[in-house]
Amino acid sequence: MIVNDINMEKIVIIDDETEIFSLKTEISKALNSLNREIDLYYSRPEDTAEIISRLKDTHTVIVTKATTKINNDVIENLPSLKHIAVFGTALDHIDENAAKRNEVVISSIPNSFTMSVAEHTMALMFSLIKKIPEINNRIKNNNEWPSEEVDLINGKTIGIIGSGLIGEQVAKMASSFGMHVIMSPVMRLDNSRIRTIEEFAEVSDINLLLENSDVISIHTKLTTETKHLIDNEEISKIKSNAIIINTARGSLINQSVLYDALITGKIAGAALDVFEKEPIEKNSPLKGLKNVLLTSHNGANSKELILESINNLLKNVKQNL
Repeated sequence: MIVNDINMEKIVIIDDETEIFSLKTEISKALNSLNREIDLYYSRPEDTAEIISRLKDTHTVIVTKATTKINNDVIENLPSLKHIAVFGTALDHIDENAAKRNEVVISSIPNSFTMSVAEHTMALMFSLIKKIPEINNRIKNNNEWPSEEVDLINGKTIGIIGSGLIGEQVAKMASSFGMHVIMSPVMRLDNSRIRTIEEFAEVSDINLLLENSDVISIHTKLTTETKHLIDNEEISKIKSNAIIINTARGSLINQSVLYDALITGKIAGAALDVFEKEPIEKNSPLKGLKNVLLTSHNGANSKELILESINNLLKNVKQNL
């Protein structure tokens, strides 16, 4: 705990599991400069009751993990809460209606990790298609010198579901490698935005994208409408030699349906940075599949961007004290 003046509004960093805020001295100095009581929790809260308990008498909560759900029950039971500061862009884990009704301000840091997530997406695509982890493992652990046949990236079609900043950046990167790009906006776009996208991608409906893509990469928001956006019906339209990449939100894909598709050959592979439950379950069957790459919601963790993003978040905190 950092305490400067206990009579002032309390700030709680509720879920700093990877200790992003506490390990960097410059961040500690910035936190101290707020001149507030600050509580740091180094684990994710288990449930709503624990969230409420951690946030008693809190003015500002800093949320670093998408698994921390600041829902209606949390907000209704915390009359002192005035500001929810999200360390990231997406707000699907925050009940925005409840916040508005209770006059609680929500802040985020838009476009903070666009390049990092886009690069991670491309790294997953290359690693899976070029079988890099598999070859590395066979050399190191089996003392083999394998000659693996792999596919070219150049000339392949990538379908990008979602047309926000990350999707756009992935599209530009993929195009530079000679890929044909299809984008399917999930949200309605104005004509000027569509014209911008058409400079490097074909804009299409999702069915054409699913049927024609060698790589499908998901970059859209999680809402009640987009939950399980990829389900049985969508899987049935995908080519059997295609791969799926998800660096957005785990629940955009029905994970059990994806697993069945992977083990039955309905699709060729998947690379996932996000999961329906995080951290991924210890006994998840996905861990045993050779045609699956898993990373630990690590797409945004580029060191060059973290300090900048924290500084932007702390500006949001200061503005709302």
